[in-house]
Amino acid sequence: MATDTQAIPDEESDTGFLGLSERQVEHGKRIGFHAVLWSLIAVILFPVFWMVVVSVNQTGFGAFVDDPIGWATNADLSGYYQVWNESDFRYWFQNSLIVSLGATVLSTAVCTLGAYSIGRLRYRGRTAMATFLLVTQMFPAILIAIPLFLVFRDFGLFNTLTGLVIAYVAFTLPFAIWMLRGFYENLPESLEEAAMIDGSTRFGAVVRVILPLSAPAIATTAIFTWVLAWNEFVFALVLINDSEKQTLPPGMGQWIGQQALNWDMIMAGALGATIPMLVVFFLLQSYIVKGLAEGAVKS
Repeated sequence: MATDTQAIPDEESDTGFLGLSERQVEHGKRIGFHAVLWSLIAVILFPVFWMVVVSVNQTGFGAFVDDPIGWATNADLSGYYQVWNESDFRYWFQNSLIVSLGATVLSTAVCTLGAYSIGRLRYRGRTAMATFLLVTQMFPAILIAIPLFLVFRDFGLFNTLTGLVIAYVAFTLPFAIWMLRGFYENLPESLEEAAMIDGSTRFGAVVRVILPLSAPAIATTAIFTWVLAWNEFVFALVLINDSEKQTLPPGMGQWIGQQALNWDMIMAGALGATIPMLVVFFLLQSYIVKGLAEGAVKS
């Protein structure tokens, strides 16, 4: 007696999009994803590569397209020599490090307690204070640079790195508080309650429990604060008058003249100013990802 037999489906014989097997479709998706990813990486890193090309050979983009290797065979490091030995770049770099690190340390210390106060404590005026901090970010830096100049001149802080650190703290503090506030709001309140039941004070609970848990978020906030201070231009231009006390952004702006542009010198200096940020993000990228991820998850 004849019996009907049912064929066992073969995974390789299953057809999907355009007659392709499921495995082929998944393989194509992976190839497409990696192609898009590496294309984005190339677009992001191309400005850094172009800084290297122009810093060693003032070649145009058209000449680069015609001969992509010619810039390397005719490389000239005179731009780097001029930047380091014939300009105040070393002083600008040192001043940027001092001011950025000082502003980052002070701003992080203040914003840690300020963000905890706004994000965790319940008191009248808390929402209004948070809104006021947000409103301060709506004003352009040039709008408050002139009033700061008048105040700093009267207090003897004009043309000093100390005054620039204070200005940078005022500039970065609202951003830092708002960035860290979201993380504190998502922490369970039972953490402080358990510590206080064990006999700790509120401040002791913050120091022993909250701060260790919020270390990735604090590190992320400190990194972004440092980047804001490192790249700031307006305050450094208005509040510093001495060339040897300038920071990198306004100092390198002096190389841009009306009649000529030394592109090799400008790009060599820009590359030197970019390397510290690349190093910081490369070494601390795990803290950045962890801090942003933890601040985005609702507990």
